[in-house]
Amino acid sequence: MMKQLQRSLYFLLFVGILNTSVLPLSAQPLKNSKLNEKYVCTPCGQECDESLYDKGGKCTVCMMPLIKKSSVRFKDIDPAKLCNYIAEHPGVVLLDVRTKEEFEGRVKDDYGTLKNGINIPIQQLEKKIKTLNPFKQKEIIVYCSHSHRSPQAAYILNKNGFNKVINLAGGMSEMKDKRCLK
Repeated sequence: MMKQLQRSLYFLLFVGILNTSVLPLSAQPLKNSKLNEKYVCTPCGQECDESLYDKGGKCTVCMMPLIKKSSVRFKDIDPAKLCNYIAEHPGVVLLDVRTKEEFEGRVKDDYGTLKNGINIPIQQLEKKIKTLNPFKQKEIIVYCSHSHRSPQAAYILNKNGFNKVINLAGGMSEMKDKRCLK
C-alpha cells in the first residue's frame, strides 16, 4: 500500500513538472505582470503592512486603502545602526514627522531629537512636500516616535518622486545610541 502511494505521488510530481514545462510560453505565469500585481495596506506601521492582497480595497485590520506593492519603495533602518549610518552619510536628510511638541521635547514621553532633524508633522507633509523638493535626489531618513507615522510619510515621499527614502524602524522610542541626538 505504501509503495503504491509513493508511486502515485512520484507520478503526480512527474506529470506536474512535465505539464508546466510543455506549456506554450504565452500560458506560463508572467512575472511582474499587471495581472499578478499584489496589493498591500497603505503603510501604517502595523503588522498588516506585511499582508498581501490580490486586488485593491481596504485593509481588513486598519481600514487604510490597499495600494500596489510596487508603489512602496522605501527601506527600513534599525535604530541600533542609525547613528553610524548618519556619521557615514553626512549628507543624509533627517525628517521628523512627529508633532512640533514631540520634536521640541514638550511631551511626557520625550524620546529626543536627531541633530539637524527637520520637523514636518505627518499631518502637514502633503501640504509642505514642495519645501522638500531641494532634497529629492538625497537620501531621506524619516522617523517618528514608534514608526507608525513614518512609514506613511515614507510612502507619501515615494508618491511624490522621492526615491531614496529610509524609515527608522521602531522609531525614536527604540533609540539606545544617543550620540546622534541633540
